[in-house]
Amino acid sequence: MGRILLVVVSVALSVLAGVRGVDAAATRAEKCAVAKLKAANKKAAAKLRCHEKAVMEGKRVASNCLLAADDRFVVAFAKAELKGGCATTRDQAAVEDQVDRFVTGLLDTLTGGD
Repeated sequence: MGRILLVVVSVALSVLAGVRGVDAAATRAEKCAVAKLKAANKKAAAKLRCHEKAVMEGKRVASNCLLAADDRFVVAFAKAELKGGCATTRDQAAVEDQVDRFVTGLLDTLTGGD
């Protein structure tokens, strides 16, 4: 039993070490893409939270909540590009538009377009 546990733990640690090695070997372009994806993800999540709160309270969505999500996205995206090495640059507006269309489409689907 102890030997089986040792083998399982060894395999798990080997897998984790391999994953960590992949992270360390990420190129600057990959790191930039990840940072941009995180910014887009956080913007979508923040905007959906704004809408969720409005629906739960039976009110209109707070514009300051949506603007805060936009502002945080712009800052995070700019930071990613300022670090350099990005495979694409000056694509903040295009990514932002895609995130906004995703949020709008999801809301239309879930609320019947109201």
